[in-house]
Amino acid sequence: MLNKLLVYLFVLLIPFFVKAQNDLDALRYSRYGVNGTSRFTAMGGAFGAVGADVSCASFNPAGLALFRKGDVALGLGLRVGSFTTDLYNNKITSPTVNFVFNNFGIATVLKDNSFKKNNRNILAYSQTQHQNFNTTYEMGGNTNNSSIAKDMLNIAVTKGSNPGNLNQSYEGLGFNNLLLDTVFEKYYSFVDLKRTVKQSRSINLKGKQAERNISYAYSGNDDFYFGISLGIPKVEYESTITHTEADEKDSMRIVQTSPTNYSTTYTSAPPEFNDVYRDYLGFNSLTYTEYFKTTGNGFNLKIGGIFRAAEFVRLGAYVHSPTILNLTDVYYNELSTSWDKQLTNPIIGKVPENGGTYKYVITTPGRFGLCASYIYKKFAVFALDYESTNYGRALITSSDGASVFAGVNAVIKNKYKRGHNIRAGAEFNIKPVFIRLGYNYQSGPFGLNAGNNLARHIPSVGIGFKNEKGMYIDFHYSQLLGREDYFLFSTLDTKTNLNFAIVNLGVTAGIKF
Repeated sequence: MLNKLLVYLFVLLIPFFVKAQNDLDALRYSRYGVNGTSRFTAMGGAFGAVGADVSCASFNPAGLALFRKGDVALGLGLRVGSFTTDLYNNKITSPTVNFVFNNFGIATVLKDNSFKKNNRNILAYSQTQHQNFNTTYEMGGNTNNSSIAKDMLNIAVTKGSNPGNLNQSYEGLGFNNLLLDTVFEKYYSFVDLKRTVKQSRSINLKGKQAERNISYAYSGNDDFYFGISLGIPKVEYESTITHTEADEKDSMRIVQTSPTNYSTTYTSAPPEFNDVYRDYLGFNSLTYTEYFKTTGNGFNLKIGGIFRAAEFVRLGAYVHSPTILNLTDVYYNELSTSWDKQLTNPIIGKVPENGGTYKYVITTPGRFGLCASYIYKKFAVFALDYESTNYGRALITSSDGASVFAGVNAVIKNKYKRGHNIRAGAEFNIKPVFIRLGYNYQSGPFGLNAGNNLARHIPSVGIGFKNEKGMYIDFHYSQLLGREDYFLFSTLDTKTNLNFAIVNLGVTAGIKF
């Protein structure tokens, strides 16, 4: 089932009942979006052999060596999303609009007079937001066979009759909040699993993954170019998933008729009515919340080169080391249940009671790329990049020992395969206007044999203006359309189609000096 719990674009969905540190965390931070300057984004990120853009520091730092003048650039944008779910034949559309700090960069050129005049040293600093996680969407409807209580019950019965074996963050909370109980050493649900409940789930994600790069690049007589970048990524990710159910029609009632007898509308009444339930009687509603926030920093190293194969042809290659992220999770799971006899006094359970904190390390896989560009009479630039990374090489570790994440790392190794990214772009110079086109493709993390599962297709366009004083302003538009399946529970085949449309609008202003 977890293989089908799909991940969305810049936002990776979280399984509702699973501990935060899992294979999806490793995948989330291993995939980048298409972000940088507006010129870079409009051309699909195909700058591996084009160069002369501060965004090159995040991909092929050798491209910085093509600067002949210093450059400073600032990019801002809007991320406009529309997310539509269809659960129990009930469609809900949730729009989101977020401001995005795309990038800032500055590069300075130092002449190297000890050799030929076209030798240059370039020092650069850049900051780029690779992923924006801000997303909110909802799903819901009426159901008589997909209660969260049923999922908890199915899990509980596999763990024997001892409640101490239950996961206290999920089905254990259900047991402590009277959704489950043991009767004659057999688990029973005090939510009538054949009655209709009104169910809803909201998913609220926040945060970003940004990276600072401190870079050095060198141009050797404009015949070859070399660059190196120290990357310092920063992660901020916050997830709040809230699941509610309510007996809206009051179809689950238990009425005590005497100290030892009761009547009920339950289709399958408990075989025993104990003293605890006499004080509550009949299910009314529940709210289950899973929250965690991840923060941290890391580092990586990028090395690249570009070779001028002909007057108008450049070929390049680059390698990124694995990224080591030192992360901290703050988390809790909370369940509130209300009952007909205690409507104003719900039972509330929270695990951990005061929230939990956990520190761990995620090592995302390295990557390598090959790139080419062709310049036609200073009128047009055509570029193509290929990049590959093996998602199965991601790793989660902690100071608690290798055995803690041995199972998760085995899942990562077996579940994820090599990914292939293709970036293509073109730019046309119609002075003082530049017209740009781009396309970015990222294969899914499950290998080519898995088809287009989680593949990303991102077309883009842009326009730019530059004056004789070196001042410029660029605009870009990119779009992603997709559809994924979101499974609500681990033991129930309950899913919704998640259709999404993400539009990124951005502007970059800069000056050559």
